[in-house]
Amino acid sequence: MSSALDNNDLADLELLLSDGESINAHTAIISARCPKLLPSVKCLLGSDEKVKDEWGKSVYRVQMSDRVDSHALKKILEYTYTGFVMVGDDIVKPVRTLAKYCHLKPLAEMLQKEQPRWNSDYTRYDLTVALGPVEHSFSDIILEAQSNEEMKCDHGPCQLSTPHVHSHKTVLIMSCDYLRALFRSGMHESFSDVIRVPLGWQALDKLVHWFYSGELPSVALDCRWNNLSSDEQRSHLNAYAELSSLAEFWFLEGVKEESLSAASSLLGSSTSAAAVEFVAFAANLGQWEMVEAGVRSVAHLYPRLRDSGRLERLDEELLNMLRTEYVRYSQHGGGGN
Repeated sequence: MSSALDNNDLADLELLLSDGESINAHTAIISARCPKLLPSVKCLLGSDEKVKDEWGKSVYRVQMSDRVDSHALKKILEYTYTGFVMVGDDIVKPVRTLAKYCHLKPLAEMLQKEQPRWNSDYTRYDLTVALGPVEHSFSDIILEAQSNEEMKCDHGPCQLSTPHVHSHKTVLIMSCDYLRALFRSGMHESFSDVIRVPLGWQALDKLVHWFYSGELPSVALDCRWNNLSSDEQRSHLNAYAELSSLAEFWFLEGVKEESLSAASSLLGSSTSAAAVEFVAFAANLGQWEMVEAGVRSVAHLYPRLRDSGRLERLDEELLNMLRTEYVRYSQHGGGGN
């Protein structure tokens, strides 16, 4: 995210200092990570401070207090965007003062050379708060799921009825090489207000969370999961197969591995019907590691599934994989027919 500070193309916030200097930033990131630098969202959105810059782009202008040191503000912004900062001895005091004002407690404590308290929360880079409420999110792009479902949107001017997320180009550009190239390509899609993502709604929701937090949401293996129907469990499992497939084309580093880990964890507590359907779905997407995980999870049930006719959904290649895994299971002390 450090490069976002130097990316003025998408900056929609100008922080004005008393010495005449100004610093560009992004309202979505500042409102999520350091909201004390801004007036209230209601005041900001209702003010006349949004003006056109020299390139005709709309930006919010916020006048900073006379007591704000420009060097300290730059360090605070660096910490806000990246979670890291190096502060020289000559500006420790103004940075610490501004950090306290901005309620950046971990930074303020480090600058006071205080040791973190045992079992205290560690600083996490999480921008998910910028996703809502929608009217306060400063969204400039919509990600639309590939779905026929209907969804009610609370965003006043939004006319979309399909599942979608109001997002922010600056976060997407920093999180995804594919979207960065798309937005800078000059192609028709780069100017569109809506990007159609080849994912179902559950998968898109997980992907957006990963864009904004760096973590892929997992499903808790508790009584709620156990009480889901086979179709509901299958829907959750399929979302991870979709994400794994998209990761290959969108160059989403780490998503494929995290998706496999999440799906493998769920398969151990899934119904056999959900697991078999997932195997067929993952195979259709070419996600063979997930197929293997699904096969392993139901191999011990092969005779019962075969006799019940539940394997008719699988082609011969998948059936051979399942038979082979069952033989291996049986040879290692598994039960008989």
